[in-house]
Amino acid sequence: MAIVKMSNFSLFAFDSKRENLLHELQKFKYVHFYDLAEDESLMDEGLQSAEIPESLVAIEEEIIKVKYSIDLLSKYYVRETGIKAMQKGKESFSFDELEDKASKVDYHGVYNKLKELDTKKEALNQEVIKLKTSVDELSHWIKLDTSIKDLSLFEQSHIFLGTIPKKLKQKVQNELTITELTYFEIISEDKDNLYVMVLTYKSEEEAVKDILRNNSFSILKLIGEDTPEREIAQINDKIEELEGKISEYEEEIVALSNNLPDLEVVYDYLMNEKLRVMSSEKFLMTESVIIIRGYVPTDMAGEFTETVKAALDNVYYLEIKEADNDDPNVPILLKNSKFAQTFESLTSMYALPKYNEVDPTPFLAPFYLIFFGMMLADIGYGLALLIGTTVALKKFNLSENQKNFMRFFNYLSYPTIVWGLIYGSFLGGIIPMPALIDPATEYFNILIISIVFGIFHLYFGLGLKAYLSIKEGKYLDALFDVGFWYMALTGGIGFLLPMFITLPSIIKNISLVVMIIGMVGIVATGGRESKSIPGKAVGGLYSLYGISGYVGDFVSYSRLMALGLSGGFIGGAINMIAGMLFDSGIIGIIAGVVVFIGGQFFNIFLSALGAYVHSIRLIFVEFFGKFYEGGGIPFNLFRSEAKYINLK
Repeated sequence: MAIVKMSNFSLFAFDSKRENLLHELQKFKYVHFYDLAEDESLMDEGLQSAEIPESLVAIEEEIIKVKYSIDLLSKYYVRETGIKAMQKGKESFSFDELEDKASKVDYHGVYNKLKELDTKKEALNQEVIKLKTSVDELSHWIKLDTSIKDLSLFEQSHIFLGTIPKKLKQKVQNELTITELTYFEIISEDKDNLYVMVLTYKSEEEAVKDILRNNSFSILKLIGEDTPEREIAQINDKIEELEGKISEYEEEIVALSNNLPDLEVVYDYLMNEKLRVMSSEKFLMTESVIIIRGYVPTDMAGEFTETVKAALDNVYYLEIKEADNDDPNVPILLKNSKFAQTFESLTSMYALPKYNEVDPTPFLAPFYLIFFGMMLADIGYGLALLIGTTVALKKFNLSENQKNFMRFFNYLSYPTIVWGLIYGSFLGGIIPMPALIDPATEYFNILIISIVFGIFHLYFGLGLKAYLSIKEGKYLDALFDVGFWYMALTGGIGFLLPMFITLPSIIKNISLVVMIIGMVGIVATGGRESKSIPGKAVGGLYSLYGISGYVGDFVSYSRLMALGLSGGFIGGAINMIAGMLFDSGIIGIIAGVVVFIGGQFFNIFLSALGAYVHSIRLIFVEFFGKFYEGGGIPFNLFRSEAKYINLK
């Protein structure tokens, strides 16, 4: 339940052994390389960046081929869907199994055949597109019963075929009336244009041409020999023939689609191979020796040493020592119980801890459970989460990330049920149940409970801050930054509490003294880092002003009450509407069932989303703000994240 202890290493080996070394380290997995190119002192000593092997180009070309094949076959491969697909899940491999499986797949033959078929199919598709375009062009002239070739055989006349805007129809007809030997006919029309034929004697050709040009005439040239109608029929026959050939090519591609799962395995292996080769850009080298630095978990240092020893035939220099606690470059790897591990995503969402900090995951998890349950707070909703996630975990083949996601909501279902029992809420009150606290009448008590949770939550965060200071030997910092705040806040609460409940006057007096001591302590020590006396005084007063922030923090926890009540009231309103519909006959009953089911699903989604987000807000802002900084570098496992398989 902590940050994994790290050791840094420096490794010197012959460059000729680099490929084998990286191959074995990728099997080992738990190694994080430090980018030596960022170390200017080493570069100044004459060391050079390691050259990335030329094999990288070949690997990238292979990845492109495999990805091309996957994308093409995915259009035709029939995958299982729904429940069956979730039960089957992704196939799981160890790295050795992945490597062995990928080496047996003849993906080059599949790629070459697919490339040939797809190229031919695409060429035919382009031809079909051109033919369909011709059909579209000719379709406007289908009423023209003259062969296209005959339109150019006139010796004394000239034919204009083209389009004019509809709005200019009358204008063109009027202007053509000045001619004596010109014939104008509208063959067809679409939304904006008229498709016209103008037949004129050659003596009037220039005049007609000027009239048409001045009226936005666009000339069209028809291609073909027969009439437009027969030409269209011939083209459609050709399209049908080509589409038949396209279908034949597609059938051949479909026949190859059973290779898709194997190609996906090859893709994930090649991506790991690419990562292995690309890692060299973080190394430095002399003429023949490569220099590698990085980090490994301390408890795996022995296994790491044996891996290096076997890969380099015992010819190397390796130095390993535990990482310095204040080293900002130490990568962070978290190790928690199965329960706390499901909440690591929340910590990562905010920021991983620094190496000299504490992992907040085990501390935030219980509070998150309480807050989420208090805001969703319904037995029915909790049971829905519990049953759904339990079935998914038991019946479906999930990846590790998917399992953690399901466990996350599985754990959250329990406090949701508990708070539902406390509030006596089952699907918004559809089934009357006894309540320990009635939200409809005892909302003020719920508000008090929310604030109490908030006080305890903030005090716990301050306690962690004190723990970290004491751990570093900064005992006075623990007193100044936490102890005095405990006194000021606790004293303030004790001083104000008699305004709401009856308490002995001595408690108010003692609380006042404690509060004053705490405030004086904050003013006296809050600006201690300043060198001047005025600076210390201003810093101390500014620190004391931070007490207003605590008041806001306390109030912020009222959302625990607000969201819990809102979800319950919405659920109750849905039940009320459904109940009214049930009294309206058979149609009303059907509508009521739809309203009830749809409304409750909507409410559980909305309420769960609100509980999820606002619980995170209370953790990130109020809780983390008291002790946690974050900013750690994630430990990069020497593996590429698998896309199509589960890589163990």
